[in-house]
Amino acid sequence: MASIRHRRGRRALLALATMAVAVALAGCGGTASPAANASTAPSQAAPITPAPTASPSPAASPSAVASAPASAATSAAPDPAAGLKIDAPYTFVALPPAMQQAFESQMASSLGAFGSSITFGFRQVDGGTGQAFLMVLAFPTGTVSAPTFEGMLGGLSGSMGATLQKTTVDGVEVSSGPSTSGGVGIFHIGDHVLIVIAEKPADALPIAKALISANQ
Repeated sequence: MASIRHRRGRRALLALATMAVAVALAGCGGTASPAANASTAPSQAAPITPAPTASPSPAASPSAVASAPASAATSAAPDPAAGLKIDAPYTFVALPPAMQQAFESQMASSLGAFGSSITFGFRQVDGGTGQAFLMVLAFPTGTVSAPTFEGMLGGLSGSMGATLQKTTVDGVEVSSGPSTSGGVGIFHIGDHVLIVIAEKPADALPIAKALISANQ
């Protein structure tokens, strides 16, 4: 019974956050419209510097745990979360393929035509004080300018009921704070936006820091 409740809680937390993100991005779709950019294909550059291997090495250092293999997806689009690492004590766990596909479809359909130009990646993050997830959104090349990202932050803070504060981590600005569903941490590297969704507000910023540190 506890396992069933855990799975239901995990699905509910991520579903709520996915809907909030979709609402926020749909609201700022005009300022981040792919039609305004030279390229409408999602950026293929990794958000930080992912490892080239498809699966984690068994000899990986305990201080930087490699990501779990990407979940199977029905679409041929690349998984923007593939290859990302995270520092201990956190580890990545791939979502069940059906769950990943459901959230990808929900995001794409909520965003309409704008959603077809974005690819999505999801990972469960273990090691914190509660459930947590990473959502990675890869936008078309040249889309995520500083003003556009600020607009996204405004939309996300409103739709998620979040109070965000900015912290600089190894040169990367992270906006984090409590939200109606727990806690959230948001940052971007180039045209990749990374969103940490945590059940416990105190987990969001440390997970974001562990992500940035492991992938520098």
